[in-house]
Amino acid sequence: MKSVYHLLFIIFVALLLASCGTASHQMQILKPASITLPSEIKQLGVVNRSLPAKGQGFNNFLEGLVTGESIMADREASLECLRGLASGLNNAPRFNAVVIEGVDLRGTGTREWPEFLDWQEVEELCNRFRVDALIALETFDSDTELRKSSAEVERVVDKKKIIVKEYYADLRMNVRSGWTIYFPAKQQIIDRNAFSDEMRWSESADSEQDVLARLPSKRGAINESGYYSGTRYAIRISPAWFTESRSYYRNATDEFKVASKYVKQERWNDAIQIWKKYTLDPDAKVAGKACYNMALASEVDGNLPMALEWAHRAWQQHGLKKARNYIDLIELRISQQEKLELQMQE
Repeated sequence: MKSVYHLLFIIFVALLLASCGTASHQMQILKPASITLPSEIKQLGVVNRSLPAKGQGFNNFLEGLVTGESIMADREASLECLRGLASGLNNAPRFNAVVIEGVDLRGTGTREWPEFLDWQEVEELCNRFRVDALIALETFDSDTELRKSSAEVERVVDKKKIIVKEYYADLRMNVRSGWTIYFPAKQQIIDRNAFSDEMRWSESADSEQDVLARLPSKRGAINESGYYSGTRYAIRISPAWFTESRSYYRNATDEFKVASKYVKQERWNDAIQIWKKYTLDPDAKVAGKACYNMALASEVDGNLPMALEWAHRAWQQHGLKKARNYIDLIELRISQQEKLELQMQE
């Protein structure tokens, strides 16, 4: 169902843009992390410390029986959480990460934080696995919520309207993961925070049995949610690539339509040659749209100051209202760029 809704949304946006005389362009943007790790850190080791200490496993076993959760589900999902973090870090340009396995580090097995690791142990692990810092998953917990409902709906069958019962199911998986980053060279705790991430699956069918069958198993849902939670923490500590959409004007003149075809072919220089001459057009609307498109071309080229200059011209000289929001967006990107350059420096 989610994929259908997503497709319908894309179609709606495309139709909306077409009615406004604009088209959209997808672009990859490298954004800074929420926190900045020391530049000396390049290799990261990811380790699981969320499992209960000896003697606590039986309590978790009893909890699993009482709550109906799959035994060992959190253990599996915590490993997926580690893999999600490592994958997120390795798919970004800042760090190399490795999941450290075969090391028995224990925590509380609950949402309570354990004591910090001993620095000598941290240093030994980092030397052994040739990493600069250690990221420990120190708490991990999951909650599952399944909501079921039904409603009578009208359908057309054999050209006749009939009332049928439709069943709905909504599965929500919440994962709470707590992470600590140990930097042994300076015996510094860089970050210790817990985060809550939720994934949701919604389906509908003609029977309760069918709608439940369309949902992922709880085991599969928690593993997927654990992996997702790891990727979210990667974004917190490492610059990451994001796909964003930008709109541009495609039919201010007949030549704008030609330029739009060039954009789809990634022939930006050819499109610029068309837009640039219209930036001096006596028609303020045409000139404003041309300046706006030049701002986009500059952003795609990575020249953010030039993009800001063109966006200001579109608004201040030609009164293009849409350019005001674009000015704010470019200014935000410029401020982020300063932080990004700091994080990416060698």
